[in-house]
Amino acid sequence: MNNETKHEMQVFNNPLFGDVRTFMIDESPWFVAVDVCNALDIGNSRQAVSRLDEDERNTVIINDGTSGNPIKTIINESGLYALMLTSRKAEAKQFKRWITHEVIPSIRKHGLYMTNSTLEQVSKNPELITALARQLLEEQAAKKKLQEELHTAQPKVDYFDQFINAYDSTNLRNTAKELGIPERDLVQFLLEKKYMYRDQDRKLMPYAEYTKRGYFIMKDYYRSNGQLYQYTLFTAKGKAHFQRLLEKRKRGEQA
Repeated sequence: MNNETKHEMQVFNNPLFGDVRTFMIDESPWFVAVDVCNALDIGNSRQAVSRLDEDERNTVIINDGTSGNPIKTIINESGLYALMLTSRKAEAKQFKRWITHEVIPSIRKHGLYMTNSTLEQVSKNPELITALARQLLEEQAAKKKLQEELHTAQPKVDYFDQFINAYDSTNLRNTAKELGIPERDLVQFLLEKKYMYRDQDRKLMPYAEYTKRGYFIMKDYYRSNGQLYQYTLFTAKGKAHFQRLLEKRKRGEQA
């Protein structure tokens, strides 16, 4: 896949991750690979990018006055998430949030708005409505394409979230310590609020609804007798949620 032509570049800056150069090509966001690798502390960007699928990488010419080869490797959204999975940087989750909540929405921000000025122009020039209709159709087609690409990238996003959650997860005792609450009080709170229940063996188990929301993850382990058991871990997302509820309760608000 080769796209060595000029495209309008947007540069996004974050104090933690530096500059990330981006492009919109065929209505899809692309990112300069070396910028992403630098942000994620991936040392050998060329090697990392070579492992991506062919349709996840491309090239673009950047003439910004700097020395060196103006042809840069860029990656699409799916390739971006694939690189995130290879990063060992502790802030990888923060990088993902910055990209998905600020950078990509800003790149994609476009649309047709019938302002008073536009309506006035249409009234003076009826032929303009044809051009506006064509623009609207093009934007709808582009939106459909973006939705399809997001659907393709979603498994990698989900896996990334699961990987990060597992890395930051803690058991009940350590979670209680992190939240600054006695373990017994935390158990009582979770039972009262119907986040967890006791099974027939009196073992604490999370309700499936909150596991799906990402508050808990279940881990399998084998005891010395060879039997398979499960234990519950609290994810970073879950701990943040329960911390907010406990703080509200402390202030006398409805948790």
